[in-house]
Amino acid sequence: MVPTGSVRHNWATVAAIGIVAGVSADMVHEALGHGIAAWLTGDRILSLCTVALQNATANRFVSAAGTSANCLVGAGALLLLRRAESLKAWSYFLWIFGAFNLFDAGYLVCSAVTNSGDWANVIAGLSPVWLWRGVLALLGTALYVSSIRWTAGSMIRLVGSGNVVLPNMWRLILPAYLAAGAVMTIASVFNPISPSLILPSGAGASFGLNAGLLFLPGIIAGDASGTQGAAARAMPFSFLWLALAVVFAGIFIVVLGPGIRFGN
Repeated sequence: MVPTGSVRHNWATVAAIGIVAGVSADMVHEALGHGIAAWLTGDRILSLCTVALQNATANRFVSAAGTSANCLVGAGALLLLRRAESLKAWSYFLWIFGAFNLFDAGYLVCSAVTNSGDWANVIAGLSPVWLWRGVLALLGTALYVSSIRWTAGSMIRLVGSGNVVLPNMWRLILPAYLAAGAVMTIASVFNPISPSLILPSGAGASFGLNAGLLFLPGIIAGDASGTQGAAARAMPFSFLWLALAVVFAGIFIVVLGPGIRFGN
């Protein structure tokens, strides 16, 4: 058995991977989801920034495509993670990237409660309003809880095989959660639409929706079994991931923060 104190993942590497994963998940939502849906429907794209893709007309399909893309890509990441036999930088990226994407399902609940955002646009004009908002809330809650369980289960497999030490689980979560949330919030400050989006679409879409990560250590500790830590290896400092994080964060804040316009 490897002593639990000897497996100390490098916080800078974990934070860097979290930044790359968080920025990528946001672009899955805005560019891949909304962007491709707008292109498929011929709905002209006006601008793209970290908090929104603005298109020429209101479109239910385009509005729904952001979260839908996140859920599909997140599921793909966790399915691909099944090939991993140990926790390395690339497999950790798949895990945290999958989590960031899947947790966007919470957007349905937020839209139902506040009657704003993508999913409020999806149900706009449908009646009775209270029924559709209730359906959104229930569906979003079910998807979010399922996402937490699936994300936890993916890590439990690695814990059970001895590749992860339970007492250090927080070292795999907090640096990534805080770093990704900070970058997304900072970028939202420069959004060209409205300062009112900083809280819901910056801090809320990062720290808020990804708060499911904070439940994972307890769930994993309660369900994990096997020889915990027998083959555990610490995630070392990685200059490559740090460099990638600087590039991703720089582009996200400096270029996508103020937004890119595609015409009048």
